[in-house]
Amino acid sequence: MNLDDLINKNYEYLSDTDSNIAKYVLANKDKIGKMGINQLAINSLASKSSVLRFTQKLGFSGYSEFKNFVKWEDAIPDDTLEPNELLDQIIFDVKKTLEYLNKVDLEPIYEVIEESDNIYVISTGIAQGNQAAELQRLFLLIGKPVQFIPGMVHANEYRRVIEKLTSEDLIILFSLSGENPTLQGLLDIPAVKGAKIISVTNFKSNWLSGNADYNLYASSTMNPNPRNWWVRSASSFFIVVEALAFGYIGYKNKKR
Repeated sequence: MNLDDLINKNYEYLSDTDSNIAKYVLANKDKIGKMGINQLAINSLASKSSVLRFTQKLGFSGYSEFKNFVKWEDAIPDDTLEPNELLDQIIFDVKKTLEYLNKVDLEPIYEVIEESDNIYVISTGIAQGNQAAELQRLFLLIGKPVQFIPGMVHANEYRRVIEKLTSEDLIILFSLSGENPTLQGLLDIPAVKGAKIISVTNFKSNWLSGNADYNLYASSTMNPNPRNWWVRSASSFFIVVEALAFGYIGYKNKKR
């Protein structure tokens, strides 16, 4: 998938400002590799933050990853790839996630899990649905029931749960980018009712993490070779799910 395909795929999520940035980028792809984010903002009549949000809506972690993608698009033949290049990408994501887990204090999250009357988990994609299902399975074994509800505001299951939601309940929401346009609709009523929200997203500043009470992160980088656009590991998210579940067991044992 090349840049044109990425923009077309996400076009419905782009604002007028995003569209102007996209038009400039497509007309000047040969210059983007040497251009900083500030210069692109000036040239496309946008702000630096608008350019950053634009790159994140396309699925990149930030401007640097986006710039490298544009720079090397169609520049690297498939037969020049090293056999272990894709494996190295997965190992990098796992290492980065483990470094984060070794530093982060998860006890406040364990406390809110312990104190919640009901826990609901929502996902916004296929891979995220698998991660949410694994979290549900592990917490079922622990003895802390978690209910999975669809990430669609018009779904009957979602609407029924939201009707009963209280400030003593907890929502855990999985989203790779944290920028999906449906997220705000999903969280509007829970925020009004005072339910606590935990976001689980990729490493980067995003709308969801900024609007959640607690944040969990996993590393999932996009391959810089446009021909490998689909290579994006989900394994780091499962590590975070297991760390949350097994860490919670340790928290409960410590309290006893």
